[in-house]
Amino acid sequence: AGALHNAYTFQKAQEQAITDGLTGVKTHRFFMEALSSEWKRSTRAGRSFALVLMDLDRFKFVNDFYGHLEGDLVLQRVGQILETNCRRSDVVARYGGDEFVILMPETTMEHARQLASKLRGWVSADPLLREKNISASFGIACYPLHGSSPQELIQVADASMYLSKHQGGNAVSTADHFDPNEAKKWKRDVLEAYLGVTLKRLFSTGPEAFEEIYQRLRQFTESLGATETDNGSRSIAPQEGPHALPQAVLDTVTSLAYAIDAKDHYTQGHSQKVAAYAALIAESLGMGEPEVEEIRLGAVLHDIGKVGIPESILNKNGPLNPEEWETMKSHVSFGAKILDPLTPLARIREMVLHHHEFYDGSGYPEALAGEHIPLGARIIAIADAYDTITSDRTYKKARSAPDALAELERCGNAQFDGSIVEVFVRTMRTLPNPVIEVAATSASPRTP
Repeated sequence: AGALHNAYTFQKAQEQAITDGLTGVKTHRFFMEALSSEWKRSTRAGRSFALVLMDLDRFKFVNDFYGHLEGDLVLQRVGQILETNCRRSDVVARYGGDEFVILMPETTMEHARQLASKLRGWVSADPLLREKNISASFGIACYPLHGSSPQELIQVADASMYLSKHQGGNAVSTADHFDPNEAKKWKRDVLEAYLGVTLKRLFSTGPEAFEEIYQRLRQFTESLGATETDNGSRSIAPQEGPHALPQAVLDTVTSLAYAIDAKDHYTQGHSQKVAAYAALIAESLGMGEPEVEEIRLGAVLHDIGKVGIPESILNKNGPLNPEEWETMKSHVSFGAKILDPLTPLARIREMVLHHHEFYDGSGYPEALAGEHIPLGARIIAIADAYDTITSDRTYKKARSAPDALAELERCGNAQFDGSIVEVFVRTMRTLPNPVIEVAATSASPRTP
């Protein structure tokens, strides 16, 4: 009896080691081992296999507004749909969080696409998931067509899935959607999209996410710079201003800024609204279009360093304690460092670093005062404060536009540049609707 019990216990332990306890599908570790084995078999036999990577759309909203128990029910239901509708030879696994992956041996791209399309429809049509407005985005990669190693296939599937997200979700994308006319251009597209997925996946890890993203952004810009040079076009470094950067770089850093906003339902669209207010101020000050667009981009990126702040601090309900506040203040330095590799954005880097300086010298990180604070940073500070005052947050209700403008006037020449506040207040009081509403998006400003 003892031997039978031990055998049963051993079997259960093995099952628990390879099965995700919540969803009932295989674990990430089991998937990686299965992928390595399938790659070796397929390489020897000269056969194909496919990867289907799937990410739930709007899952964070479910956790935030219905609670984690409801979120768990969603994940369990998705696991059931995948297990029920995939072949017995397929490996269905939880890749992490709300991401799932399917390893499909001896499968062509077309067959993988057909399965992903059916799964997309089944997820969208499921009553429980439809009630929570849940859909799914899919990315597909096939061996040997899209990579010669397991890691390359994962990167391509990741990038394809990011394209589905970028298109609004509830879609299936493959590497075929990348530009096939030039290998280097295709590689650049994959790098950009893969970086976007990396950012999404790492947000909950604070400083570790910052280091990972910083290194990937450096690799991305170095690779992109080499590609541009090889193609006979400009390097990404020698000129100043956003116009000196390839659009792919701007798309990447602005996608990061918008994704940070999206971590909290209350801050979705914040960077875009701050950008709109900042551009309005710059125009009211009589700046030319290039300067206005540079300040607009600086405002979009002003909180990019929050990727280095732990989520427990970013989303805390209530005031921060002194230690947490010191950690929060470091986001300006994180943001400046993220932009370091992008030398044409040197002025924008200064806006990001100094947008929390106070006009009287009591701000951070360097206690600059008056006109020693970059003009763009002074403008962004006012735009940022106005949007914060007129928006709901977990710790406060939105105040009216007149209240917000009065608050800015009260803080003029102390926290803010009083002359710029005067221009902003005068301009806003002429508008029929002085509170801008902007839907969250991943699109980036175009360069002038």
